[in-house]
Amino acid sequence: MRSRATTGSFMARDGAGADERQALCRAVLHALQDRLTSIDVDVYSDEPWPPDVEWAVAALSDRAVEQRGRLAKRFGWAPGVTVRLDPSVDRDLDLGAAIAPYTIAMTGIATNGGVVVSADDTGSSFVVELTPTEHAAVLARLAELGVGPDVLVVFEN
Repeated sequence: MRSRATTGSFMARDGAGADERQALCRAVLHALQDRLTSIDVDVYSDEPWPPDVEWAVAALSDRAVEQRGRLAKRFGWAPGVTVRLDPSVDRDLDLGAAIAPYTIAMTGIATNGGVVVSADDTGSSFVVELTPTEHAAVLARLAELGVGPDVLVVFEN
């Protein structure tokens, strides 16, 4: 995930609450919008979806049906759980950000083909690589959303 222009990898603070994780996902995806070519999100969770994201789950479930391949449509196979979103479309970005803290998997792919953001395991895993400009944008957006900067911590492996 590392490139020369990055400040490093970051993750969500252990014990971050659902509201903090939601704000972090939204801030990060918006900061990365110009660098992302796609967002793949699984419309699947190990826990019940919170009521405030059911609109996104419904929209993404419909999208999963639309994105089925020709053979799946021809033979009536059920759609998969993974939906590909276009980060240049604000609505797609909002859909991804809404369920990212609750899904089993969300991956953001950069223009260079690398993974730059990953949210997995129903909110227990969140890692992102940010440039200095993106990092500043995330912190500014978190402040706008009323979330402290301590929700984003340096990832050390």
